[in-house]
Amino acid sequence: DTLNFDLPSTGIVAAIPYLVLAITSLVTGYLADWLQEKVIMNTTQVRKTFNCIAHIGQAVFLLLAVYLLSPIESAIFLTCAVGIGGFQASGSAVNQLDIAPQHASVILGISNTVGTIPGIISPILTGYIVTTPTADEWQTVFIISSALYIFVAIFYGIFASGNVQPWAIYTNNAKSNVIYVKHSDN
Repeated sequence: DTLNFDLPSTGIVAAIPYLVLAITSLVTGYLADWLQEKVIMNTTQVRKTFNCIAHIGQAVFLLLAVYLLSPIESAIFLTCAVGIGGFQASGSAVNQLDIAPQHASVILGISNTVGTIPGIISPILTGYIVTTPTADEWQTVFIISSALYIFVAIFYGIFASGNVQPWAIYTNNAKSNVIYVKHSDN
């Protein structure tokens, strides 16, 4: 509404970013594997780098989209913001498998639950900020989103690891894992 898009083209414009996201996710997956295979980066470096590229890139493109009020430019930068998020597919999205392979599903469930909270809060917060659909109000929403992306990039860049954590190492103290089955010819 704020950028004066006509309704029929809105559906197409809304779908393009997710097509770009899918392509980016696939390409960055191969790139991440190649960087590790060629020993250019270790797992921790790949996870941190790709996650930071995703979040910092999203912050930059959101800010560009909000300050360029042409509908075409905003749509292009919003597409770039969503698309560069594909780098996260080789960052934090798979990091649970690195740090705790045996517990990855539980960790993924917990992290996705926590990660859903902003998706619940943001429409409510946006409703309080955007009372009349003006560009200034949407700028505030996008600035807050960009600041959160930057915070997450810094936090993940400092604290993330791609190594199996000590608490996730399973050692079996049993003498043998062999199970004997009594066989009968009857």
